[in-house]
Amino acid sequence: MRVKGMSVMEHSVTGLLFHDRAPFAWFIVASYFLAAVAAFWAARSARKRDRVFWMGVTLLLVLLGLNKELDLQTLLTNEGRWIALHGGWYDERRLVQGLFLLGLALAGILAIAALIRWLRKSVAQVKMAAIGIVLLFTFVVMRAGSFHHLDKWVTINIVGLRSGWWLELAGITVIGLSALAYRVRRKQR
Repeated sequence: MRVKGMSVMEHSVTGLLFHDRAPFAWFIVASYFLAAVAAFWAARSARKRDRVFWMGVTLLLVLLGLNKELDLQTLLTNEGRWIALHGGWYDERRLVQGLFLLGLALAGILAIAALIRWLRKSVAQVKMAAIGIVLLFTFVVMRAGSFHHLDKWVTINIVGLRSGWWLELAGITVIGLSALAYRVRRKQR
C-alpha cells in the first residue's frame, strides 16, 4: 500500500522522525540548534556561574528543538487521553488538563523567579538570554493550552505565520544573539 508516494512503513517511519515537513517549521528547528551552538560557544568562555547558565540554556534549546521535530507533546497528550479513558475519568479530563496547565505555569513562574534572583549580578547579555527563556516559556504554556482547546492564541495569522511561531522564534533569536554578544564581550576582555 502507498501513502503519498511512500509505502505505509516509510510513511510511519518518516512521520515518527519528521513530525512537521513545513519549511518554516524546519527553519525553527534549525534555529533552536543554532542558538544551542551559540549558547555552548558562550559557555566555553564563561566564568563558573555563567557557564552553568549557558550550559543549561544549551540543554534547554536542544531539548526544545528535538521536541519541536519529534512532537513529543502530542505523544504525552495521547498517553494522557488513554490513561483518562482507561482510568474511568475521561469525562473529568478538563479539570486535570486545567490543573496540569496551572502546575506548568506555576513551575515556570517559580523557575523564572529563581532565575531572576540567581542572575541579578550577571551581565546584560545573560539577562537578555533569560528574557528569551521567558518568551519561550510563554510559548510553551500557550502551546500546551492549545492542546486543550485554547488554540486561538497560537493560531492567529500574523504576516503569513502563526502567532505562536513568532513568539517562539523571538525567544530563540533573543537567546542566540545574547549568547553571541556574551562571547564577543568575553573575548574583548
